[in-house]
Amino acid sequence: MNTTEKNYAFDLTLFKIIGYYQMIDPNSKKIFGYNIYNVINMAIVIFTSIVTVIGLSGFFYKPDNITYEKISFKDIQILFYLACIMIGNLKIAITIYNAKAIWKSFNVAHESFLSNKYWKQNKHKINNCGKKFARIFPWYFFMFLMTAFAWSIVPIVVNNHVASKETQINENIYITNIANMRYPITAKTYNKFYKIFYVSEFIVVCYSAYGLAVFDLLILGLLQLMATHYEIIASAYENFICKIENENGKLSNEEIQKEFVLIILDCQTVYEQLETIYGIARPIVLIYMVGDSIGMITMPFLIVMFYMQDKSIFNSNVIAFSWTLFVVGIQLYMYCSLLQYVNEQKEDINFGLYSCDWTWLDIEIKKLILLAMRMNSSNNLKMNVTFTKFIDLPMFANILD
Repeated sequence: MNTTEKNYAFDLTLFKIIGYYQMIDPNSKKIFGYNIYNVINMAIVIFTSIVTVIGLSGFFYKPDNITYEKISFKDIQILFYLACIMIGNLKIAITIYNAKAIWKSFNVAHESFLSNKYWKQNKHKINNCGKKFARIFPWYFFMFLMTAFAWSIVPIVVNNHVASKETQINENIYITNIANMRYPITAKTYNKFYKIFYVSEFIVVCYSAYGLAVFDLLILGLLQLMATHYEIIASAYENFICKIENENGKLSNEEIQKEFVLIILDCQTVYEQLETIYGIARPIVLIYMVGDSIGMITMPFLIVMFYMQDKSIFNSNVIAFSWTLFVVGIQLYMYCSLLQYVNEQKEDINFGLYSCDWTWLDIEIKKLILLAMRMNSSNNLKMNVTFTKFIDLPMFANILD
């Protein structure tokens, strides 16, 4: 990006505030030839991964006098936390691995991304898209921070106001923590160093919430822009002849053909960029389709179990998981609706081509229009599970509506 930031549809300052911009900026400070922000983030990813592995090891190695709470749904809760932690770390790792591609994908928000005249006359649609994203950005990020806060406050409430004195004194019972991981140590040792374990789990949970949010913000913003680009191109195909004639008078077939080729090239540019974005987001989206769907089934179960335990909807676990269920639903809906919206706008390209006033044009331009329609039909890019099976986004969207 050699041009000024004011030429972008959305404010890049938003990504700088959360540190995501620095992770993909090739001009960021280097340490031993590597982006210093990526080095820091990878160090945190490694730390959180080690904590997670140690927290899982307690399921396989248990000291002789270890005692866990004999409530089965507690293990489901732990698995939910671990899934969020791993996905958050995976998003950061994907960002670092694809830093160059993500950096180039910011070009879709730049005013020079496309070159046809009709697109330049409709830049306000791209700018409006950027303003809409700027309004969504803080709220989406806030939701994940609130989720991390809700998880972090639960053990404080439980240990200070809910847990019985026997639980606090009994050396064979573990004090409640954020993720309640199963460390391969005795309850006495765990309770003695509880503050250290709480801080480590606090870092893990907050960083996973950060990883979950920042990647989504980038992909959702880019998908919205791509859909807007396709909308403008479809409208350009439909109206470019009348638009050009109204501005410049009667044009020759050569001039019309030249303008038409520019729109075709812009359409291919958008397609290539969409293919790159899909390649980056594909593993995460597939995990979301499975993980969030399972989460929306298991979390109501956990909410009911926690409610039955204390007979109160103001139970800290009930509130935390109710809020998390709300966030997961919004997250899944936004991905499904935006991906489907991109597909719909892309499919409208051929309708725009057919709707243009092509009947009076010469045979060469008619052939060009037909070839453009066949080319767009062959570019059947969707968010695929495999090369032959794609995600049924309308099905997910209808379920969530």
